[in-house]
Amino acid sequence: MRSLKHVLGGIFAAALLAFSGPAAAQVAAVASEPARAADQAAAPAAPRPAIWLLQDEDTKIYLFGTVHVFPASLNWRSATLNRVIAEADELVMETPEASSGEMGDPSRLLGPMDMGKSIPILERVSPSARPRLAAVLAATGMPMAYFDSLHTWAVAFLLTGMQIADTSGGAQGVELSGAEEVLGADFRRRKKPISGVETMEDQINVFATMPIGAQRRFLESLVVEGDPDATPRPSTDNAWAAGDVEAIAAEMGAMSPELYHPLLTLRNRNWTAWLVRRLERPGTVLFAVGAGHLAGPDSVQRMLAEQGLEARRIE
Repeated sequence: MRSLKHVLGGIFAAALLAFSGPAAAQVAAVASEPARAADQAAAPAAPRPAIWLLQDEDTKIYLFGTVHVFPASLNWRSATLNRVIAEADELVMETPEASSGEMGDPSRLLGPMDMGKSIPILERVSPSARPRLAAVLAATGMPMAYFDSLHTWAVAFLLTGMQIADTSGGAQGVELSGAEEVLGADFRRRKKPISGVETMEDQINVFATMPIGAQRRFLESLVVEGDPDATPRPSTDNAWAAGDVEAIAAEMGAMSPELYHPLLTLRNRNWTAWLVRRLERPGTVLFAVGAGHLAGPDSVQRMLAEQGLEARRIE
C-alpha cells in the first residue's frame, strides 16, 4: 500500500510524518522488513520531476505531482520547479492543510465506533490473517481495545501510515519530509495564498464510505503485503525525482480496483472539473497533488484532453 503516498495529500501526509518513530519501527519489524533494502538507492544527481502546463490567454496552471513523504535528504527540486514555484501566485494542494504542521494529531479524524456495536478487530478479518494482524497490532504498543474501537478502514489507515513512514526511513532515525510540507512553508513565507480542492473530511470519506468487505480486504492486504516471504518492491521516490511517470503509473496500476476507483478515478474527475473552472480566472497557479493522479490511463491530463484541453509537459 505504499502507492497511497502518491494519491492522498492532506490527512495522509500528516499521518505519514506523524507516525514515524518507535511505533512505526515496531510495526515495520513485523510487517514490512523486506521493503527497506529496495528503498536505499541514491536519488538522481540532477532531479527533473515531471511538470505540466495548462494555460489559456490569461491563466497558467502548472501541474506538479508530489510525493507525500520521503527522506529529507532526497534531491527533488529542479531548476524548472524552482522557477515555477517563484512564478506562481498561489498554491493549490489536495487540502489546504496538506503540510503536516498545520494539522496536529491526524487520529482526531478517525472516528471511533460505537463500542456497543464494535466487533473485535481480529474477528473482522479471515482466520488465516488473524495471527499476523495480532502481531502487527501488538507491535505498536497500543492496547488492542484501541483498535477494537476503530472502524476497520481506520485501523488499515493507521498501519499503512506506520509502514510507509518506516520504509521511508523514519523509524531508523532518518529525517522525513514531504513535498506538501516544503511547498506550503515556501508559500506561507512569501505570504502567497494556499488552498485545496478537497477537505480533510473528503479524504477520510474515501475510506469511510468503502463497503465493509472492501475495508476488510484493505486491512488484510497489509498483512499479506507484509509477509516476510513477499517479494520486495523498489521505492518510486527516485523515479519521481527523475520524472519517470511510467514507474508511478505502474505502481498505481497495481492498486486494487476497490481502492483505485474511489482514490484515483473519481477524485481526478472532480479535480479536472475544478481545473476547467479555474481557467476562467486569470493568474498563475501551482497545482500540486499526489503524483499518482498525474500518471496512467485515468490521469488528470487524460481527462483534460477528453475536454479538448492540453496539459503540456514542460519538464
